[in-house]
Amino acid sequence: MTRQEFIQELELALQGQLSQAAVNDNIRYYDNYIKEEVRKGNTEQAVIERLGNPRLIAKTLIDTTDQYHRAAGREYHGENYGKNQQGKGFYAGYSQEDGWNVKMGGRKLNSWLGKFFLIVAAILIVVVAANVVAFLLPILVPVVLILLICSLFFGNRR
Repeated sequence: MTRQEFIQELELALQGQLSQAAVNDNIRYYDNYIKEEVRKGNTEQAVIERLGNPRLIAKTLIDTTDQYHRAAGREYHGENYGKNQQGKGFYAGYSQEDGWNVKMGGRKLNSWLGKFFLIVAAILIVVVAANVVAFLLPILVPVVLILLICSLFFGNRR
């Protein structure tokens, strides 16, 4: 199957199931994806085989886009493929040149500063959890011992 046949079959399967804007976005996304992978040295046939059946992709897109629209009221924008993601939320991407790019809230987490803040946050979580346990331990040990003693004396009556 060629790229054009793949795109036509995908478009045919999406028509009437999604808005025309969503169909165009998804077609543009998959067309750009195939072209980008071919530019990286993969054969068009190998990329299309890895993607799989365009009708199955269309069914997945229809199912997930419907749920996504109801949940968030937003549309998918396929033109963002290959671009650096900015803004709020979590983003993880990989490029051949730069490796992994992990961001949260627009801040790069896999830089030395990001790793430092993640380590500090992990230490703070451990310290807070240890303090909660240290606070509750003197209360819970006597309660557990009292319950154990009560079950020894009163638990075996039948």
